[in-house]
Amino acid sequence: MEYHEQSRRLRQGKQMTIVENERASRFPDAELKARAAWHYYVEGLTQERISEILGVGRIKVHRILSAAREEGVVQFRIRDSVVECVVLEESLKQRFGLSQAVVVPSAADRSNAPLMIGHAAAAYLADHVNAGDVIALGWGRTLKFAINELPRRPIARTTVVSMLGGLTHAQPLNPTESAWDFAEKIGAECFLLPVPVYADRPEQRDAFMSQRSVQDVVFRARRANIAVLSVGSFSNDSPIANYGFIKPSELEELQAAGAVGDILCHFIDAEGRPVDHEVNRRVCAYPLQDLSDIPSIILVSGGQEKIAIMRAALANTKVSVLITDEDAAKGLLNR
Repeated sequence: MEYHEQSRRLRQGKQMTIVENERASRFPDAELKARAAWHYYVEGLTQERISEILGVGRIKVHRILSAAREEGVVQFRIRDSVVECVVLEESLKQRFGLSQAVVVPSAADRSNAPLMIGHAAAAYLADHVNAGDVIALGWGRTLKFAINELPRRPIARTTVVSMLGGLTHAQPLNPTESAWDFAEKIGAECFLLPVPVYADRPEQRDAFMSQRSVQDVVFRARRANIAVLSVGSFSNDSPIANYGFIKPSELEELQAAGAVGDILCHFIDAEGRPVDHEVNRRVCAYPLQDLSDIPSIILVSGGQEKIAIMRAALANTKVSVLITDEDAAKGLLNR
């Protein structure tokens, strides 16, 4: 009996060691080596702390560092382009009071920035959405890519709540569709705002938002513990402009009033404050002043054209996590 018990414990120990060693990381192998080397040799972190940051076991951290030395990743400097991203992440955290920042290398073709940032956002969400989470969701091209890249993995007792009204005609980007797709990926309950993104008149917007069904969804969004947002600029490929939500003359008026872009379809100035324009009184979306009710806000956006609106959002919104690219990170810090 004693022999069998010892044998059983030995097998369990081996299984635990295998699990410890094979914990998956969200980073590719080459990037994992560079990040581990940076944290260990430059920042002086312990292997235990590096294990927590990278999401791998302590034994694997030791092996990664050994491999980094053997393969020449560690010489007099760390030879990897990701090093600059790591430095930018730390600088962003300090400058904007973030709990975490994720910076990806800028795309050679800048039109691919939303795809690359979306891929990083999908990896982050896959690691950080847990059972029981209530996720309030914005919209945008980058978030759509993130949701597309998100692995299909049911997470118990999760809820996804759209923070905006929907489109009345089919378009590639739709807030309600994004919320539904996200919910389907993680097996979550889903709540949608049954109103258009913009009403025709402010009084119509007030009538829409006062409906009991709409108030229920807004209440659920207010009870979320995570909000995943993006921001929009005045670039030519802006969905708000391309989908005809707002007249070209109104876009010009918004810019003249000091708007640098939008968050949740509310147009804000460089200080992050809503501009005084009728368009902002017609938007059917979660109130910006209530974002402070949500404990963790994840901002997913990047590209040079988004620097001004990202800076504005960071100025007046308590963002916890920023997921962006090198171009935007450098622009945010160069001021």
